[in-house]
Amino acid sequence: MDDITLMAKLESGETVYVSPVHGQTYVEHVEKDNLGGPTGYFISRQKGASFEVLAKAASLDAARTLFGMLVAGQRGG
Repeated sequence: MDDITLMAKLESGETVYVSPVHGQTYVEHVEKDNLGGPTGYFISRQKGASFEVLAKAASLDAARTLFGMLVAGQRGG
């Protein structure tokens, strides 16, 4: 899995990220494993002090597609 992070600051003040999560970090921060484990790419957002996982993609290509959809509106479509 590539160690890649995509990041975009949205006009709403939110920051959207796509990144893999290290297995140990996953174990430490996911109380109930409802995300299917640490493999894949996590699409998340941060607004102020709030941080949440929005989705998980199995491949980098799928993650890039979702990221593109989220940030496309910021560029007029």
